[in-house]
Amino acid sequence: MLCPADTRLPSRGEAGSVAWPAMAIAGVPAQRPHLRLGSCVVTAGMVAGLVVTVPTTMAAAATASPVPSAGCAGIPVPSVLPTPAAVAAPVGSGAVQVPRDEPPHGSPVEWWYFNGHLRGTAPSGQVRCYGFEYVTFQILGLTPLPAYADDFAVTDLSRRNFHYGVRTALGLVPATKGSFSLQTDGWSMSGGRGRDTLHAGLPGYTLDLHLQATEPAVLEGTDGAVSLGSIGISKYYSWTSLLTTGTMVDHGVSLKVSGLSWMDHEWGPLDLTAGGGWDWFSVQLSNGQQYMLYFIRDRKDKIVSSFGTHISSTGKSARLSPLSEIVTGSWHSPVTGITYGSGWHLIIPGGHLDITPDLKDQELDLRSTQGNAYWEGDVTVQGRADGAPVSGVGYTELNPPGAVKPPAAQLPGL
Repeated sequence: MLCPADTRLPSRGEAGSVAWPAMAIAGVPAQRPHLRLGSCVVTAGMVAGLVVTVPTTMAAAATASPVPSAGCAGIPVPSVLPTPAAVAAPVGSGAVQVPRDEPPHGSPVEWWYFNGHLRGTAPSGQVRCYGFEYVTFQILGLTPLPAYADDFAVTDLSRRNFHYGVRTALGLVPATKGSFSLQTDGWSMSGGRGRDTLHAGLPGYTLDLHLQATEPAVLEGTDGAVSLGSIGISKYYSWTSLLTTGTMVDHGVSLKVSGLSWMDHEWGPLDLTAGGGWDWFSVQLSNGQQYMLYFIRDRKDKIVSSFGTHISSTGKSARLSPLSEIVTGSWHSPVTGITYGSGWHLIIPGGHLDITPDLKDQELDLRSTQGNAYWEGDVTVQGRADGAPVSGVGYTELNPPGAVKPPAAQLPGL
């Protein structure tokens, strides 16, 4: 039987303003992920659905009139699109193969991650720009059932503010071959062979997107295997150029949006509590080239290794070495007390990339729901490569060493 609606569950808090959705337990579909609690079943709707907007003052600012963003002009648009068959052709012959490895694995930690840059025009004629991040984590071993944690964030470049939400659930996902289909309390991501569909929402924002790869998948590191230092060895591939169309409902106004997105898939026997951290950069240039850059940090916040990939305008990838990162600024979070880098000069073979955050505050404080905090944000890129000026857009992810709590404290909402 289903648990009564007043069943007492662990409380969960979060920085910023919090909204709990209505829980019509009797109407929850039978296929929803669930957890047995004593003699009754707790549905995902009872343990998931926490939505956060941060900081609280930004939620009020969201009512301000949006203004055009210069970042819109920097969104690359692929000039030549290969045939879908060429993009979806199998990649890899060793430990990592695409599309074979697109579904979930039996690894302790796994994630499917998307970011993107969108542009739309409101009925009033105003151009509006957004960055977004959407990731699903699968964690095994914390509970009898697989645990899923979704993070979704919108950087509203027109209103100059940042919002995020989280969803968590327990359950089993359908077995799929050569694709993935993940749902967490109303949010969903699915795809395979370079075609993906995303749906997620926050108070004031609802996103529905269709993504189509313009280049083949990229095996990162050595044939898809990378070292994250003390954290462990990860299997890792990317789709670095995903042409994106869909809708953004922005405070009740539906806009058709288009742009460019990026997808990462990583999995392995990773220990996120080992004390290490990383700075990660995805870069999409207006000349059709992309870069992935990873800088691994030890417990003392020192960079101990790095690796990267360059993807040409024709989709050919090559490993990058040597690499170096110079942090050019900082931002101190008034919520978590963490000081993050805020501006980066990245030296790459044949040139450099200067990365500038589009907003200083793009931190996700998930300490009470997922046991961690990190900075993940929309950035602007300028630089030189092979003697020519380059520009574009990107996303930067900063996972500070020691920011993840021990396993027993992770996903306290479950």
